[in-house]
Amino acid sequence: MYENLTVEDIKRRILERITTNLQTREGSYTNDVISAAAAEIAEVYHSMDALLPAFYLDETSGTYIDRQAAVVGITRKEGTKAVCAITFAGSSGAQVPAGTPFYTTAGLAFTLRETVTVAGGTAAGTLEAAEVGDLYNIGAGEITQTLKNYSGISGYMNGEASGGTDPESDASLLARYLDRMQRTATSGNPYHYQQWANSVAGVGASRIIAKWDGPGTVKVILADPNMEPAAEEIVEACGAYIEEQRPVGAAVTVVAAKARELSVSAAVTIDGTTTREAVQTAFAEALGAYFRSLVTTAFAQNLDGQLDTLAAETYTVSYNRISAILLTIPGVVDHTELLVGGGTENISVAADAVPVLTEVTVV
Repeated sequence: MYENLTVEDIKRRILERITTNLQTREGSYTNDVISAAAAEIAEVYHSMDALLPAFYLDETSGTYIDRQAAVVGITRKEGTKAVCAITFAGSSGAQVPAGTPFYTTAGLAFTLRETVTVAGGTAAGTLEAAEVGDLYNIGAGEITQTLKNYSGISGYMNGEASGGTDPESDASLLARYLDRMQRTATSGNPYHYQQWANSVAGVGASRIIAKWDGPGTVKVILADPNMEPAAEEIVEACGAYIEEQRPVGAAVTVVAAKARELSVSAAVTIDGTTTREAVQTAFAEALGAYFRSLVTTAFAQNLDGQLDTLAAETYTVSYNRISAILLTIPGVVDHTELLVGGGTENISVAADAVPVLTEVTVV
């Protein structure tokens, strides 16, 4: 707002207001005093630019989003910790105590929730990530180290970890705040259920279907922050929170969105500025962003089971849009043999589902 207001402009305007016969040329006492004052005044004006994102929130507003959201009772979601199963092999009676740390090769730490005792050669326990974050959603077998070898334990194997989510982004928090301000949530209407669901850590988006199984029934469909089906731990936490908040009488069902799994493949012609491996990586990232935008838009519209024909309330993954995305990847000159979900047609996604990218192949 004030970026064009320079020290020299302020100094000139002050000098133009002086009506005495004081000497004001460069280097004079009066000029020096006015120069110093003009510099300080300019700093004040430029500092006032920082007030704009405090009054008119956008994704660059930082902590002001938290402050404004807190006024209406919305706080940033802190993220959730991933958990996974772990099985031990060893001699009967051997124990691994609760709190034992385990690590991946990359140094991600997990701790054992409970003391486990081997019986019949095996034992099962649960590992919890040391910190919140999507990074901890590791694959099976990725935990390879621990700090101590326990007597009688001959080996261990972790299962796939899930439920880890990052702290809420500025964009997500801002969207929830604007949604609260712009959409009236009251008396257990669909917007109310959506606000309750979206306030739970690990929920990236939700869609509400009122009267999905007749009057008095509500279905809450959940996606995680990556706009993929929410983990079971998140579904349970969301269901428990809604039960505390909802009006008496409603029968509420909380479920993860169904996965509409899609693979994408294509043959590309490239120039000398890139490689097929680089194109494949960039294409996968762009497809992920496209799928996330589709879910965000679709889930913003709640449905009514008695007013809407739910089977017809689909949304579309566009074949031509994916073709255009591929052509915008730097270095791609042309492509052939583009297959989306094994075909060359648009893909319809059900109202309670989300598209999930399973594989991207570029040859």
